[in-house]
Amino acid sequence: MIKLQLVLRDPSRDRIDDPALCALLEAHGLRVTACGMATISAETSLAEAENLFGPIPNVRAGFASDVTSTPALAIPADLQHAVSLITIAPRHVATSQLT
Repeated sequence: MIKLQLVLRDPSRDRIDDPALCALLEAHGLRVTACGMATISAETSLAEAENLFGPIPNVRAGFASDVTSTPALAIPADLQHAVSLITIAPRHVATSQLT
């Protein structure tokens, strides 16, 4: 599964109460995993992601393996009113693991 982060245009609402947006995301094969005030986290299969966005470079274990070279993904026209940016999520590392 590819992990995605979607930055919302209107961060003033809680998207968990926005069934129309969630339905649009699901229609594109994106499964919402978390909603926040400014972002939505979602996941999809590599095949679905490539069908929607084209070839997906630099993905390892579902996350961006090289954040500096992972481009923003194209936003489908029917999501542009609500989404300003879609990226592959970087792998998060606990601060205790940083050295």
